[in-house]
Amino acid sequence: MLLGQAKNLVPYLGPNKMRDCFCTINLDQEEVFRTQVVEKSLSPFFGEEFYFEIPRIFQYLSFYIYDKNVLQRDLRIGKIAIKKEDLSIYSGKETWFILQPVDSNSEVQGKVHLELKLNELITDNGSVCQQLVVQLKECHGLPLINGQNCDPYATVSVVGPSRNDQKKTKVKKKTSNPQFNETFYFEVTRSSSYTKKSQFQVEEEDIEKLEVRIDLWNNGNLVQDLFLGEIKIPVKTLGSDTFQAWYLLQPKDNGNKSGKSEDHGSLRLNINYAEDYVLPSGYYGSLRDLLLKSSEVEPISASAAYILAEVCRDKYDGILPLVRLLLHHHRLVQFVTAVAELELKETQEVNTIFRGNSLTTRCVDEMMKIVGKHYLKVTLKPILDEICENPKPCEIDPLKLKEGDNVEMHKENLRYYVDKVFSTIVQSSISCPTLMCDVLCSLRRLAAERFPSKYINVSKWQYDLIACTNLGCLNSSLPLFLKEEETGRKPIALHIFVSINCVLWKMYFGSIFLCIVKINHNRGLPVARLRRRQESAIVRGSCCACCRGAPDPAGFGGYGYPV
Repeated sequence: MLLGQAKNLVPYLGPNKMRDCFCTINLDQEEVFRTQVVEKSLSPFFGEEFYFEIPRIFQYLSFYIYDKNVLQRDLRIGKIAIKKEDLSIYSGKETWFILQPVDSNSEVQGKVHLELKLNELITDNGSVCQQLVVQLKECHGLPLINGQNCDPYATVSVVGPSRNDQKKTKVKKKTSNPQFNETFYFEVTRSSSYTKKSQFQVEEEDIEKLEVRIDLWNNGNLVQDLFLGEIKIPVKTLGSDTFQAWYLLQPKDNGNKSGKSEDHGSLRLNINYAEDYVLPSGYYGSLRDLLLKSSEVEPISASAAYILAEVCRDKYDGILPLVRLLLHHHRLVQFVTAVAELELKETQEVNTIFRGNSLTTRCVDEMMKIVGKHYLKVTLKPILDEICENPKPCEIDPLKLKEGDNVEMHKENLRYYVDKVFSTIVQSSISCPTLMCDVLCSLRRLAAERFPSKYINVSKWQYDLIACTNLGCLNSSLPLFLKEEETGRKPIALHIFVSINCVLWKMYFGSIFLCIVKINHNRGLPVARLRRRQESAIVRGSCCACCRGAPDPAGFGGYGYPV
């Protein structure tokens, strides 16, 4: 899913109307992801993409907009809750959703197991009595209260125009799945003479207006009890047989509501949702064996894995599980090598090598995201920690410089950061995952055989394989890189890192790859900026020694590598 931007959020009432906002993604009330904080904006642009599998049953996919508060608890500005059944309606479409207010009545989740029965009793004096039997068995999936299990209890009521009979269960301590197993009895019709009415007669007017209501509460002890949800069942729907079912808890009916609702803003989302029915693994044995033999098929374009990757409507959905399967069975290097060899045969110009959304590029991209994330963290986390703990001004854009800024000092700070990143990357080759080395070494060998010249220009495919993938991982993993107390300051820390307009990724995989990376300041997110060779010598007037035309410290030349 792509979480775009919010707009027209409710401003502060004071003179400073701006907010520091972030957004969370929740399954029911369990937070699974959160965005970075966007400072001082009522229309924050998040621009973050999330991909995840849902391993459990859920009712709602929810999005909460928060106002970051350093000293107090973060304030929830508004939310969007989409029912699981409605996700297919919005799938694949970019949609603006209206933010709804957040209160305790609207934060409802969980379900209740009930058994209901309507009995006819004959008293000693011959009169007929209608009796409703309500057995509250258990609840499941009640929400956490402040991150902890709640202390739930239930009230069971029979409500009509002129009656409200209420009974209460015992409080169950520290559980979100309480087992009540309590039975309650209610008289639902007035006693009438047995001689005047058949035992099967019921006062229909009374039954029509009665309903059973179950309210779940969290016992607050010294504070007010917190509403957890309710269900309502009309008594008229019950027959003579026992009625047993699970009911989803619903928000409280607030009765009269104001016709004018307050505008809390809106949020733009692009959701892609799909449900897959997975059979036991034994059913997929033949398909698995067919895919694993793909690297041995000639031509590779006739193999099962190649065909599967090409016919999938969503290329990402096809490549990711394929790479995981081949990776698990140690067949990825052979498959990527075979596919790359086929693509190189069809490439006539060295500068278009692996260019575009080729199968090789997509496989390597997913492979690096899977196996390279830890390597990326180990390599760059110390530098990011230093930038967060000891930030130095390094803005060199003339349009963003403030009066009195020392440009030369900013350039020196920028060179310091770039040189440190450059040195760290060059020295990190020993810790690079072996699989990445094997795959990229195979690609280098194939490229050298296809274009047997002394130098091969560093073109888009090398940027894609190293810079894009590594910095894509850096973007998605950045909250894991920073210390917990620095998470709220990520935009400030990134602002320093953003000022480094060119980071040289030189990795030794049997050769040196030169990658130029730009950090997009407007979004606050690292992305790869692909430049032509002649543009890479100067980046906004400042870069490292290699890019300024000085001798390459690794000794492999400024823009290529020997083959």
